Amino acid sequence: MNRRIAALTITAFALLGLTACTASPAPSSSSTAQAAPEGGDGQSVADACALIQDTMQQATEDFGKAADDPAAVVGAMKSAADELAAAADEITNKDVAAVLPGVQQMFADTAEIMQGIVDGDVSKIADLAALGETFQSTVQDFQDLCAAG
Repeated sequence: MNRRIAALTITAFALLGLTACTASPAPSSSSTAQAAPEGGDGQSVADACALIQDTMQQATEDFGKAADDPAAVVGAMKSAADELAAAADEITNKDVAAVLPGVQQMFADTAEIMQGIVDGDVSKIADLAALGETFQSTVQDFQDLCAAG
């Protein structure tokens, strides 16, 4: 069973890791000067995205380094979800704040599914495909918003 879990974890890396690696666009220097939406406190989309991007990039790196340790994957995803929840207090741009809960939930769901697989819950295997679709959609929404900012 442990070999099967390891193989499933590697599959999850391929499913999720490659998507996340291309997910976080670096804000361009011209986008940093973008004005904040009306009613905001001056935080641009680019500035708000940068706060989220750093956490996503670190989680992606941790995810990739943990290929031989499924428990480390769980830890990295939980850590990212927690860091994104904490970053919510710093996000005052309403557009980015609207996307943040989905990004945070994506990492929390990844941690939950991977923990189930680590614990031997084979029913979580079926959740990987749906998770991959959600992961791609959520990352695309974030990327579209931040690239436009």
